Amino acid sequence: MNRQFPLPAVTSPIAPDLRRFLDRVKESFDDPDGLVTRKDLVDTGLFKVTTGPVLEYLDPVKVTSYTTPPAALNLAAEGSMTAIILTWDGVNYNTGYAYTEVWRASVDNLGVAVLVGTATAGIYADAVGSDAAHYYWVRMVNVLNDKGPFNAIAGVAGSTAPDLAYVFSQLTAAYGTTSDAPFFQLDSNTTINGVVIPAGTYIKEAKIFNGSITNAKIGALAVDAAKIANATIINAKIADATIETAKIKDANITTAKIGTAAITTAKIADANITNAKIGNTIQSAAYSAGSAGWKIDKTGEMEMNNATFRGTLAVGGTAANRMNITATKIEIYNANVLRVKIGDLA
Repeated sequence: MNRQFPLPAVTSPIAPDLRRFLDRVKESFDDPDGLVTRKDLVDTGLFKVTTGPVLEYLDPVKVTSYTTPPAALNLAAEGSMTAIILTWDGVNYNTGYAYTEVWRASVDNLGVAVLVGTATAGIYADAVGSDAAHYYWVRMVNVLNDKGPFNAIAGVAGSTAPDLAYVFSQLTAAYGTTSDAPFFQLDSNTTINGVVIPAGTYIKEAKIFNGSITNAKIGALAVDAAKIANATIINAKIADATIETAKIKDANITTAKIGTAAITTAKIADANITNAKIGNTIQSAAYSAGSAGWKIDKTGEMEMNNATFRGTLAVGGTAANRMNITATKIEIYNANVLRVKIGDLA
């Protein structure tokens, strides 16, 4: 306090009550515990000057260097079924951090956004219901109520998924109770929780046993396992099919490409094979060198050992120039026999 200029003694004749007041003022300034000035209070660090001559008391526990909060970082919005979860970084910028404001708008325009809540941590769940979409901004506030800038000018979009189970339960509760199970009818489009349900006939619950479905339209069908008995499939397109066992009866196969096929038993009636490649030889099952049987090799040569012909083997192009071999005789017509070896002829 300023003690360099003490008040002088009052010697002039004044009223007694005024003298007593002045004496009390003098005593207050002379007393070490007397009056203090505004500057004396501010110098203690416990007060600060605010608007006008008002002094604001500062709690000694909270006296620190609080700065204006910075902008929050990495704001993200993730939608769930009925809520949008917001997360951001930066709340630990200073011990003076108090909370974060969350602002929302239905369009990407910060000027029309409204404050929807606050959070002390870097996460906030906005319960907006299913099938909702909004834009979000956040800004941090310190203990002195100083507000920082918004995280950005452009909003962060977030949306929730349509809760179809909830919508259908509401639809059933509203319309299905007065309808014959399991069907109920909507005569016009109906909107429930933002989801438009087209007019039509709906099934509340169905279990089909031995059902005959004449005409069905199924989009993007995923069948994990199917057993089809006596099915008539008119037109099928199967890509990359693995068929372990197939039985094809009376099949008309127009074009087939079979790579490395192992055909154990085949019965081909009236087959017109235009181009066939057979490796090595075709032979009877019992044939081997010197044993009974027959063989045709890839050069076209035929070998027969003790072969029995049933029917007729005809060689020659016309009836007048041919050789017939039957089980009992050999007939040669106009043949030019160049060399014959006959052993043990009887």
